[in-house]
Amino acid sequence: MVPLAAVTLSACGTPTTSTPRVDGVPSISVSVPLETVACTLHDSCVAVGSLAGSLGPPTIGEYRNAGGRWLGLTVPSTPSAVITSASCWTTGCLIVGAQPSGDLVWRYDSSTRSVSTPPAPRSSLGVSVVSCYAELSCAVVDTGSAGTPQLLLTGDGGSTWTTPLTMTWAGGDSVTGLACRDEFACVASATSSTGLLNFESTSDGGVTWATVVESSTWTSLRSLTCWGPRCAALATTQRATRFVRTKNFGRTWSSLSLPESANTLACTTFAKCVVAGQTGSQAPWIARVHRGVLSAVSLRYVPTPVIDAACGTRVCAAIGLTTLMVLAP
Repeated sequence: MVPLAAVTLSACGTPTTSTPRVDGVPSISVSVPLETVACTLHDSCVAVGSLAGSLGPPTIGEYRNAGGRWLGLTVPSTPSAVITSASCWTTGCLIVGAQPSGDLVWRYDSSTRSVSTPPAPRSSLGVSVVSCYAELSCAVVDTGSAGTPQLLLTGDGGSTWTTPLTMTWAGGDSVTGLACRDEFACVASATSSTGLLNFESTSDGGVTWATVVESSTWTSLRSLTCWGPRCAALATTQRATRFVRTKNFGRTWSSLSLPESANTLACTTFAKCVVAGQTGSQAPWIARVHRGVLSAVSLRYVPTPVIDAACGTRVCAAIGLTTLMVLAP
């Protein structure tokens, strides 16, 4: 086990730069909450949501057109769906979660503005995280029928999947993060029922795993994103959430204290990220992080905390339960 190194990048009170105001746009439904937002590398963004037991459509979807407007998107009508994660390549995304039949997998095509349902892995209880690392190539972690997390890969946008490989080191843990550089090299984070964070890596596509970090102070790593050996994530402690980065695929980390509670992190590059969540009074909160310097974003017409964010190459999007936002990273 490699010891965890935490070096503060900047502290609260660091001078901040002014940023343009971001206005929220109401979603198309006030009864079905948004759950996940994603942006392709060509900056086509899509947001989806679901609600079990809704009197109307159980799922909703919206996409951002070239003119910057959010428009309705037809998505599968899946009762009792829970959408957990999304990840994209140049012109498409995989959107994942759980449904009564098991794993939920949707594929968004930005060229046709459509969502399809490729065959989901069988004999599983739902997908927790997804990481796309090349065109049509993604990895997911779902829960097998025995209740243990397992890793699967696709190289054709979800049409076919590799044989599931059980992540025995995760046991019955909750997997909160996954990032892959290619079909062989991935890192994953999981939190045990006792609040212990496990962070492991594989270099053979999930056949074997090795412990990278086992922290007694971090309880989870979320919004994990990697560019080669460089990664960024949100680390949760018992008292706060911190923005953390590594340059060596997780062996050592630097840490930035956040003044508010963060629910999500999204980045265009290792040096440009967006963090979002809520203040202590439950007001929505977004900030940009440029090379370790935090700058708050002024929000208007955003009634609820920010629950998810995603970035393409030049554009980032964020969502509240019934609100959509777009900002520059």
